[in-house]
Amino acid sequence: MADWKDTTTSSTTPVENQTRKEVKVAEKYVLLEITTEQTGFTLQKIYGHPNVGSTFKKMTEWQPAVVVPTYRAKLTLFDENSKHFELNVTRDAWYYLGNSKGEDHCRNIAFEPKDAAKNQYLTEEIHFPSAADSLVRGFFLLQKDSPRGERWLQAEPVSQDNLYGQKIPFRDDPAFAHDVMFHIGGFYEASARFLHFKWLGGSEGCFAFIPKKSMRDSADDASKITWDTSFISNKIWIEWTTIISRHRDLDPNHRFIVKIDKRNSVEREAVKTIIRIEKPDVTETDYVPI
Repeated sequence: MADWKDTTTSSTTPVENQTRKEVKVAEKYVLLEITTEQTGFTLQKIYGHPNVGSTFKKMTEWQPAVVVPTYRAKLTLFDENSKHFELNVTRDAWYYLGNSKGEDHCRNIAFEPKDAAKNQYLTEEIHFPSAADSLVRGFFLLQKDSPRGERWLQAEPVSQDNLYGQKIPFRDDPAFAHDVMFHIGGFYEASARFLHFKWLGGSEGCFAFIPKKSMRDSADDASKITWDTSFISNKIWIEWTTIISRHRDLDPNHRFIVKIDKRNSVEREAVKTIIRIEKPDVTETDYVPI
C-alpha cells in the first residue's frame, strides 16, 4: 500500500479567457497511527483462563485480568483544514497458558507487522461486539496484497504451542494474524439483550481503545481498578467512531487507514500476576431479554 500522507490532488477548471487554471483539492480521509509511545496502564481480560467463557455462569463469576500498558494513537482527519487528536490504545494480548508450580504462565499473542515498512491497513467497519448495541462498531484491518486474503495480515510469528495445556486456537499459521481489529476496550456494555451486561474487554491480538478514565499512571494503581471504580467505555467510543465514520464517508474511496508503528521488541513469554475482578452479585433472573 502507498504511504498515505496529507497531500493534495490537482484538477483543472476552465475560466472565461479559455485558459485553464490549477485548483488544489485537499484529499479527505482518516488516518490512525498507533505509536510505540507508552502513555499509562490499564486492565485487560486474559483469554485462555478457565474463568473466561460465554455461559451465564462464567460471565457472572470473577474475571481474570492482567495489567498492560497503553500507547499513544494519533488520529488525523485529513482535508483542507486537517484536525489532529490523540487517543490511547492497548497493543498487548496476553493469553493464559496454565499454572505450573504455583506460577501463571502466559504468552503475548499481540500482532506486530512483519515488515515495518508495510504497516498501513485499510479498514472494514462492522457491528462489534455482535451482542452490543448496534451503535457500537469495530474495524477490521485489511492487507490488500496478502497471499491469504485481505483479513490475513503478515505478522511477526507467534507460537501457538502450549506446554501447560491446550494449543492456542487463534493462528493456524504463526506468520499470519487474521481478523485483527481496532475495537472498544476497557470495561464496556457487551450485551444489549441482557440489560446492558458489562464486562472487561480482552484481546486476541487486536488494538483496543482505552478511555483516559480507564488508565492509571502506574501498573500498581492499574492493578487496583475494580468494578466499583471502573469507567464504562461505550459512550465515548461511540462518539469517536461516529467522528471517524462521518469523515471517512466524505472520501470517495471511504478510507480509514490504520498505521501500526512496529515495536523493536515485544515480551512474549512471562509469568503474570492474575488479578481477580469480582463482579457484583447477580442472578440469571436479573438478565431478562428485552
